[in-house]
Amino acid sequence: MPAPFAATVFPESQQWAGVGRELTNGTLVAPSITTPVEKVEPDEKVTWIDDKSLRGYMAEQYGLVQGVEIADLNISGPVYMDTFGHYLYNILGDYTATGSTPTNTTTLSSGISAGATTATVASGAGYTIGQAVQLGITGDGNPEIVVLTNVVTNTLTFTGTPARFAHASGKSVSTVVAPFTHVFSLLNANNGQPPTHTITHRQGISGSFGQNQYGYWCASEAAFTLNAQQAFMHDTKGTSLLKQVVTGSALTNTPSTAALQASWEAKVGIGGPASGGTLISSVIEPKITIARQLKPYWTLTGFQSPFAIGRNNLAITGGFTHLAIDESPMLNMLNNVQPQLQLVISNGLSGANLLSCQFDLQVGAYDTAKLQANDELEYNISFKAVANSTNIGQSGGLSPGKVTLINAVPTY
Repeated sequence: MPAPFAATVFPESQQWAGVGRELTNGTLVAPSITTPVEKVEPDEKVTWIDDKSLRGYMAEQYGLVQGVEIADLNISGPVYMDTFGHYLYNILGDYTATGSTPTNTTTLSSGISAGATTATVASGAGYTIGQAVQLGITGDGNPEIVVLTNVVTNTLTFTGTPARFAHASGKSVSTVVAPFTHVFSLLNANNGQPPTHTITHRQGISGSFGQNQYGYWCASEAAFTLNAQQAFMHDTKGTSLLKQVVTGSALTNTPSTAALQASWEAKVGIGGPASGGTLISSVIEPKITIARQLKPYWTLTGFQSPFAIGRNNLAITGGFTHLAIDESPMLNMLNNVQPQLQLVISNGLSGANLLSCQFDLQVGAYDTAKLQANDELEYNISFKAVANSTNIGQSGGLSPGKVTLINAVPTY
């Protein structure tokens, strides 16, 4: 009798994870980009209902019935600063985008509403398919970027990137180029609910194409770590309202082309921006975690999946490990200084090749500051970002912080 053997195996290295913003919550979309990852971990969860009713026998378990179900999907690895904006948009929700070198400047001939895919402008001269077009300017109400799919005289069409905001007649319209600046902050409008995304996971096992999709995905945590000897890393967690859906057609793998970002290029500012007198050179390893409370709601609909996932309170916390060159970390905690904190990491290039990520926390309240020995003396501090009016976005209110990405991606 021959020994048993496996005819098929599925290599870990052929996995990929793609992300796409859902225009309608829970309606699956193809990935707009593949985000390179070290780990992608889906976890299908069923709440089991035990039948332990007494029947006059000495057994305990008399049945097992499926209750409600949901799926967690976590992604971790290096932060690629061209693709990570999708996850920041999902967890924070307030998002504006602006481009560089505006040209062909004109105005809207009539107002457009959120969700619009066409706009009529005073002059369509110089506008062509594929251009990035900025609607509104900074300070002129919700600047955003759309990508043109058609141009007919003075009518601009942007089917793949519908407007996220309403724009009144007379507002500025311009073509723009990279680098693009993306600002993410806490959403305080639209019931505080950010967009949802579809995560596509190719593992080779499922169906004819080896791909599953997880819809209505909501991020619950994005934890960032920078160590001078390592890459800029993240550990992102989330929950999908829909369990895995096996794809009926092959979805395209379009991975990021950004280079891995070394952490040593980061700069830390305490008490001000990461430049000049507030640049702190003694920080060994900063950590920042953006955490969002999620609450699934199951209702009597005849379906096992939740009716909705509510995004609730958001908090930003973190910490620094300092070489103990002075007592300032301890004194910041003891005196409740609550300094401004800024962390900037960039590849140092310019123009369309620039990649940058900046964390701004206007009020960083230190809550611990421990002196410890690790061959040399170090301070290990932790902080909580306090909601303030400086780090807000277009939706106003208060926000504990904001994150700014600069890259060659027109819009998320």
